[in-house]
Amino acid sequence: MKQAWFYILWLCPLAMLGQEATTKATCYLKIRIEEEVTTYYFDQVQDLEAHCEKLLEGIATPEKKKKKKDKIPEPEVEVGISYNNQKANETVAADLVILKETIRKLKIQLQIPPEE
Repeated sequence: MKQAWFYILWLCPLAMLGQEATTKATCYLKIRIEEEVTTYYFDQVQDLEAHCEKLLEGIATPEKKKKKKDKIPEPEVEVGISYNNQKANETVAADLVILKETIRKLKIQLQIPPEE
């Protein structure tokens, strides 16, 4: 019986360590142009917000063809944020205004406190 208590006391701290939530928001920005996919990872949401304009400027918009069946899909951006062991992501058109609004919406959804 003493050995059972020993194992319980030894395993409890390990179980608690595995359940600790991170309070740091990490995120990624995945850009899809036709079949090419480029992913950027950020340690903070502020870094993503600061660099998203520069990243979207580098996207070359494909020229539209005259025939409807040969239509080239618009570039799209997937943005994802992870905070307190919760994840949220959304795919939107590659437009800066839409992307910034989506980031704001995801921050509210995950209840990320405003930076000070």
